Amino acid sequence: MEQKENQRIRLTKTLLTDALLEMLQEQPIHAISIRDLCKKAGINRTTFYHHYGSQYDLLNDTANRFLKQIAQRLAEADPENRESVRERVTLVFQYLEDNLALSRLLLNSNIDPSFAEKLFALPKIGDLMNASLKNRGDPRKKHAVISFAVHGSYHLLLEWINSEKRLCAEEQAKIILGLARRVCTDE
Repeated sequence: MEQKENQRIRLTKTLLTDALLEMLQEQPIHAISIRDLCKKAGINRTTFYHHYGSQYDLLNDTANRFLKQIAQRLAEADPENRESVRERVTLVFQYLEDNLALSRLLLNSNIDPSFAEKLFALPKIGDLMNASLKNRGDPRKKHAVISFAVHGSYHLLLEWINSEKRLCAEEQAKIILGLARRVCTDE
């Protein structure tokens, strides 16, 4: 019985998330009413309030699940193995492309201006950056290099996700990792 309930909960959350994303394409989150959201999702408001307190809670849950998926794809990356890192970052790019509407909404800061900070604050990203800079002595220079690599990578990611003629996920991962590596290893 519990398995069936879990499937229902997942379905409900998926329906609500899909409806929210569709509505966010047309209007800002503060203009989305729970009634309209539930109508679009095909569920009643009681069910909505069983899971969420507001449309902002739904958005936050959606963004957190998105970040969790990215973190899971990066989790197995071995900072000492370039091929491992490239494979994992490619999986992240593929996930972003497979979830293009959500990726664009979150990454373009249309609905959560702090999302980019949350993305780059994922522990594994810090681990990968620190592994690249383990021989740097000056903490100020190390911080500057990390900031430059992260912000540059983010802007390349934005260009890629917003382009209609994107490189494949693997090629984009190679470009960003190659540039980040150069920044991190260049004295």
